[in-house]
Amino acid sequence: MLITTNILATNRTITNWKVKEVVLPTTTGELGILPNHSRLLTALDIGVLRVKAETSWIPIVILDGIAEIKDNNLKIIVRQIEELSDIKSSVEDAKKELDQMVDILAKSNKQNEKLLNTINLKRALARFQAISFAESNPS
Repeated sequence: MLITTNILATNRTITNWKVKEVVLPTTTGELGILPNHSRLLTALDIGVLRVKAETSWIPIVILDGIAEIKDNNLKIIVRQIEELSDIKSSVEDAKKELDQMVDILAKSNKQNEKLLNTINLKRALARFQAISFAESNPS
């Protein structure tokens, strides 16, 4: 049994993807979805969506949204997705970007600056995690 997964984002749509397992980055932690999961609606955070298709895991960076699972159909609606092919960085470059975002956030003074830089830090962390995950789990 497989899960039919549809990912809708402002920059890309992935439809009717048949997968074995999904790990969602929710606002309360990671949530694993297997076939025959009970009906659920959850909020998603900026992070790495991990999908097991065939025999390999595929990491995808998502920028917050919602997910609904019902009758082995998973709908994911997010602001934006970044697949590994979109991220033109090595682990070292992603780590440098992450360190820079930590420094920028630490120097933020205004509330709106802190908010924007927190979002940018979460995105940099998700990119680093996705690249690291892909390197440690080759297909």
